[in-house]
Amino acid sequence: MRSKPLEVKNPQTVGQVTQRNKFATTVDLVRQVLPLINEVYAGSLRKMSPFNKITSINVRNAFAGDPPVLDHTKVVLCEFVGSSVFNASLSAQPNQVMDITWDPNTQIPDELASMLTFVLFNCTTNKAMIYPDAAARADGSASVTVPIEWVGAMTALHIVTTDYTQFLSNTPKRVIKFKAGVDLASTVQ
Repeated sequence: MRSKPLEVKNPQTVGQVTQRNKFATTVDLVRQVLPLINEVYAGSLRKMSPFNKITSINVRNAFAGDPPVLDHTKVVLCEFVGSSVFNASLSAQPNQVMDITWDPNTQIPDELASMLTFVLFNCTTNKAMIYPDAAARADGSASVTVPIEWVGAMTALHIVTTDYTQFLSNTPKRVIKFKAGVDLASTVQ
């Protein structure tokens, strides 16, 4: 067993400061969507909490550059593999309206009827908005309105889908995946 050092020569090394900043940014981001992440994992993790799992993945993989900056295309909210929509697009319209389109990517009636939840991140402030049950998967399109404070910011879209071919705790597995955004078309107007 290791003990805590009594004294650290330099607690502010570049590496330590960088790691603390990455950790703080990730924790702030994950806490905003934690109830959704906990719901998706549904008690399936044994050795760590969903919060610790997702924070660990993102601190390791979601940053790019020097100094490291959060890359929203690399943010992971769930590592499950399963049925999800395909060819999603996110485009901004006037008055903070975001149009979302997708291919349902399934023929399973229960999946087509299932409701999608959208998670939108403001890539400038790292703030999140969750739109539960925003549209049926079969619809192929939906529109949501983001806060006026988001005007001028790029957005990132994650979509929560339900996979009726896999089960977790006797319920169909839910999957969260980054699908679109972080481009000029996703800049809020």
